[in-house]
Amino acid sequence: MNDEGTLSQGDIFDVVIIGGALSGSTLALLLRRWRPSTRILVVEAEAEFDRKVGEATVELSGFFLSHVCRLHDLLAREHLHKMGLRFWFSDGAGCSLAEMTEVSSELIPSLPSFQLDRARFDESLLGLCGAEGTEVERPARVQKVDLNWPRNRVEIKTAKGTRTVSARWVVDASGKRCVLGRQLGLIKHFEEHPTASAWGRWKSVADMDGAEVLGADVRAVSGLHSISASRRLCTNHFMGHGWWIWLIPLSGGETSIGIVYDKRLFQLPEGEGKQERYESFLRNCDGLGELLQGASLLEDDFRSYEQLAYCSLQYMDNGWALVGDAAAFLDPYYSPGLDHCATSVFATASLIDEDLKGGLSEDRRDQLVEEHNQSFVRSFTRSFEALYRDKYELFGDAELTAAAFYLDTAMYYLGVLAGPLRDVRKMAIPPFGRQVLGARMAASLMACCNRRLVKIARRRQKRGSYGRRNRGWRAMTENFGSAKKTLTRAHRKGLWLWLCIELRELRESLLGADNRRPE
Repeated sequence: MNDEGTLSQGDIFDVVIIGGALSGSTLALLLRRWRPSTRILVVEAEAEFDRKVGEATVELSGFFLSHVCRLHDLLAREHLHKMGLRFWFSDGAGCSLAEMTEVSSELIPSLPSFQLDRARFDESLLGLCGAEGTEVERPARVQKVDLNWPRNRVEIKTAKGTRTVSARWVVDASGKRCVLGRQLGLIKHFEEHPTASAWGRWKSVADMDGAEVLGADVRAVSGLHSISASRRLCTNHFMGHGWWIWLIPLSGGETSIGIVYDKRLFQLPEGEGKQERYESFLRNCDGLGELLQGASLLEDDFRSYEQLAYCSLQYMDNGWALVGDAAAFLDPYYSPGLDHCATSVFATASLIDEDLKGGLSEDRRDQLVEEHNQSFVRSFTRSFEALYRDKYELFGDAELTAAAFYLDTAMYYLGVLAGPLRDVRKMAIPPFGRQVLGARMAASLMACCNRRLVKIARRRQKRGSYGRRNRGWRAMTENFGSAKKTLTRAHRKGLWLWLCIELRELRESLLGADNRRPE
C-alpha cells in the first residue's frame, strides 16, 4: 500500500487515457517511446472496434502516422495509398460520369496519405500499445473522473467490477463521446456551422479504374480522360449546392460512402427513414448512380449525425487534457479531423512528457497549458472563418469550388505542412493557432477569399449562371509534391481561375449572363 489510500501500486499510473482508438493509442505510443518508464493505462469501452468515419488521411496526418509514429510499414501493408482528392460536378441534366466536370490532379501524389479501414487500423494500434508496455483495460467504461491535481482518480467499470485508479494526467481520447469534456461542461454544439451527415459501407461498387467503367479494350478511347493516377484510390467527391458526397475505398474491397450537407441549403429527399432517403439520393445522383448499379449497402452499417460541428471551450489544465474528436470536430471536407488528432496528440504528448521528466516549473507549466488552450481554440475559430463559413454555397459550381480548392491547398502546404516537414516539433502547432503576424494574415486572407467566392456564388444563383462549367470541363494540375512546388502550382492554378471568375463577373454584371456555357 502507499500514501494514496487504498490503491495498490498496480492502480497508480502516470497517465490514464480514456479511449483506445487512433488518438488514444498514438498518444500512448509516443509517451512510452519518449519515456519508456511512463506507466500508462488505456481504458477502451468496446470489446472490438466498430467501423467509423475518419478513414482518409491527408498529408499532415499521413506524415504523423507514417513518420512520427513509425507506422509506415503497417499502413503500406494493410491499407490503401490515397491518390489525393477528386471532385465531380453535374449540370443536373442527367450527366454520365464521363460527361461530368472533373477537378483534381493527373499524376500520383509525391507525399504519402492513406485510406484507412479504421476498425482494422485501430485494433492494430491498440495491440501495438499493449505490446510496447501500455496496460489496456477492455471492455471497460470510465464512470467518473475526480480531478485533484497532482493525483486524479478515475473510476472504471470493468467486466470484473469497479476499479479505481489514480494518475497524474487523465487524457480524454474517447472521440465523439467526449467523456471528460462533457463531465466538465466544456463541449458545445457549433451552431454557426449547421451541417449533418449520413454514411455507410457498400460492397460491389464499380471500380473507376476497371473495365466496367473504362471499357474492356485498353486500345479504345474511353469516355474518361486518361490520367496516370488511380481515380478509385482518390477520395472522390460528388458535389452539389449545399452538399457533397465522399467515396473512400477500403482495403477489404468495400467503399465508404457518405453525404454531408448544410441544413440551411439542403435536406435529403422525403422517404420512410433516414437510411432509405440516403440510399435513394445516392442511387439517383449523376455519375455516382452508375457506380452503384450493382452495389449494395452493408447490413447494419448505416450511421448518421444531425449536428456535426462542436468544440470545446478548453483543451487542457494541470492534470487533464482533451485530444482529437474528444475536443472538437469542425467538418469532414478536406479531411481535417485526423490532422486535428495529429496536432492535438503531439502537442499534448510533448507537454506531458516534459512534465513527467521533471523539466517544468509550476509557472512554466501553467504558461504552456495556457498557450496550448489559446492555440487550439484560436485554430478552431480561424479555420472555420478561413475555410468553412458558408462554403457549401460553392459546392454546386465547379469553377468556384476548383478555385477554392487550389488556393486552399496552396495555403495548406505553405502554412500547415511545410513547418512539420522541416521540424517535427512544429507538429504541436495547429493551423492558424499561433498569435503571430503570419498566421493572422494567412487566416484573414483565406477568409477574405472564401467570402468573395461565396458572394459570387450567390450572385450566380440569382443570375442563373451558377454551375456554368459543370459539364465536360477538366481542371487538372500535374500533381502536388514538395511544399514549394505545390505552392507554386496550386497558387498559379487557383489565382488564374479566380482571375477568370472575376472577369466573367465583371462582364456579366455589365452585359448580363446571356451565355452560360464557357467559350
